[in-house]
Amino acid sequence: LTPAGAGGGRRAGGVAADGKGVASYTHNVSMKVILPDATTLNINHANYVRGENELVLYNHHNGAATYANAYGNEVQIQLLEGETWNTTGTMKAKVTKVQHGVGGMPLDKDHAVLSGHGTMATAIEGLQVGDEITLDFEMRLDNEVVNVAQLIGGDHYSAMILEDGKIAQSGYWDELHPRTGFGVSQTRDTVFMLVVDGRSAISAGCTTKVLAEILKHYGAYNAVNWDGGGSSCICVRPFGPMNNGSDGRERACANGMF
Repeated sequence: LTPAGAGGGRRAGGVAADGKGVASYTHNVSMKVILPDATTLNINHANYVRGENELVLYNHHNGAATYANAYGNEVQIQLLEGETWNTTGTMKAKVTKVQHGVGGMPLDKDHAVLSGHGTMATAIEGLQVGDEITLDFEMRLDNEVVNVAQLIGGDHYSAMILEDGKIAQSGYWDELHPRTGFGVSQTRDTVFMLVVDGRSAISAGCTTKVLAEILKHYGAYNAVNWDGGGSSCICVRPFGPMNNGSDGRERACANGMF
């Protein structure tokens, strides 16, 4: 996760914390940490490689550790009792461990780690065990502030395939391929997940315009195109994959919507 609008170049679809579906043209993230002395620091990324003079927030979704190098400082934090992690809102936390010049701090489901390099390492080096900090996050989907539970970025083409009930007439992916579409109803109470097979004798695939037409037919009001090709797979528990993937077998993928 990268703040400051870096995700704005990709369409996104998912589910908000209130259970309603979301599909957006742009998504922008702001992440800040407020130190005990009221100093406010921008967090550059979450669960991403720490670069020069950057501050990165890691949690257990990154794996067993931060995997950051030793050229920085790392601060383990834990939310205060009664607080919950959100993508939008403020959260109070306390410092539970501090490491200087070690790197690779372990991660678990109960803690997160602020990892700083260069100027950001200096900015957090004064934190001590027991200090309380405030995390201030905000995620905007098409300028609407949303507390997101799950979100996946789609293609970088210029158009949402379906927006406010209207199918994109230009700027869409005009090639036949296996497709994965995600849509939401106008009230956002219903989500639609659709896979179209392709690259085979039984299915040529479709364009993202046709993908939008199918989703609209079944009631979607806004929709995005997710990764297709061999990554297009829809599973139903306990039966497993329900479509004929173009790779001939299920492809290992980094992301999925459940």
